Amino acid sequence: MIFNTPWFLGFFVVFYLILWAVPNNRLRLLYLLGMSAVFHYHFAGPAGVTPIILMAVVTYGMARWIHRFPAGSAARERCLWAGLAVPVTALLSYKYRALILGTAAGFVGGRWSDWLASHAVNPALPLAISFFTFEFVHYLSDVAKGSEPIRDPIRFSVFTIFFPSIVSGPIKRFQPFLAQVEKGLPRPTSAQALSGLHQVVRGFLKKLVVADNATLAAQLLQGRADRPGSVALLAAVLSIRILFDFSGYSDIAIGLGRMIGLELPANFNFPYIASNLQDFWRRWHMSLSSWIRDYLYIPLGGSRQGSVRKLGNLSLAMFICGLWHGPQWHFGIWGLYHGFGLAAHSVWDRSAPGKRVSSLRGARWAGIIWNNAFVAYGWLWFFYPTEDVLRYTKALIGFH
Repeated sequence: MIFNTPWFLGFFVVFYLILWAVPNNRLRLLYLLGMSAVFHYHFAGPAGVTPIILMAVVTYGMARWIHRFPAGSAARERCLWAGLAVPVTALLSYKYRALILGTAAGFVGGRWSDWLASHAVNPALPLAISFFTFEFVHYLSDVAKGSEPIRDPIRFSVFTIFFPSIVSGPIKRFQPFLAQVEKGLPRPTSAQALSGLHQVVRGFLKKLVVADNATLAAQLLQGRADRPGSVALLAAVLSIRILFDFSGYSDIAIGLGRMIGLELPANFNFPYIASNLQDFWRRWHMSLSSWIRDYLYIPLGGSRQGSVRKLGNLSLAMFICGLWHGPQWHFGIWGLYHGFGLAAHSVWDRSAPGKRVSSLRGARWAGIIWNNAFVAYGWLWFFYPTEDVLRYTKALIGFH
């Protein structure tokens, strides 16, 4: 984790002390931008910074160009797709090239297979390219829908490389974020500083005390997961680990942002009290799940074209959501698992038996237990390769 490195802790203390001393809002915004650039360069290096700069420059210019064409016109649509092609192609090239080419090599023979296999190597991955891509796609899409483009390159750059959210989000939307710096960056209040510090400390406790110890427990359990009870315990420990890891990192980022005087979107809202999978995804990694909904699921057609199409849209959107976490097929399988689960819940929720069951006393508690069991088993697919999960599944159902 970047936030607990000695360099970052020293960097933030120096940055924050000087931030309070900067005399006006415009200079404070420029100072934030400069220190965000220092942060990005330190952790990404020149090879990691260069592609992000190129993506940002193209995105900034394409948004201005998109806005020149009439809303709903074919020209605006073509310009949007041209703009989206740049960050999406960069993401595929840097993060997924080895996965795509390596998989394709297994389906073809002869010279083509050898060529694909020899090129199935990812270049050095720019820091947080997934987050940059998602935010650029959101920005271009919203401008195409009618939002005003960001004309001030300073404000656009602050949106792009605001350092608390670079590494693991939350994925922010440019409209509410930049509304806070319309006239520069105000000096943070003492209430913001104390509230943000409290959330940072809470995030460190989640990550370093709970999540890291859960990681050690999972490592001990995975070698002994040969019986139903041990697999179930492993899945429960993984549930704790990933919640406290992700939400801890988010708390640190949100808290740092508030200490600076800027609010980032909330990312977790007690997801394990959800009584169904749809509610779970309203509470889990909310900035990502809302992005998937708004920029993948709905543009694909959402639920507007029948149950079969809805299943396909959910499956594809959640498959991409899964692969977003890493360039391995087991992440995609985890996404499909949740996509099918969401579709099944939708059918059940509208059915007569589903409505009768939901009206029964204790239905909410039964839903919470069932939902947590479903989600916990899914974490096995998230963390482990397919062959390991199949072995764990056989042990879970008592098949040897």
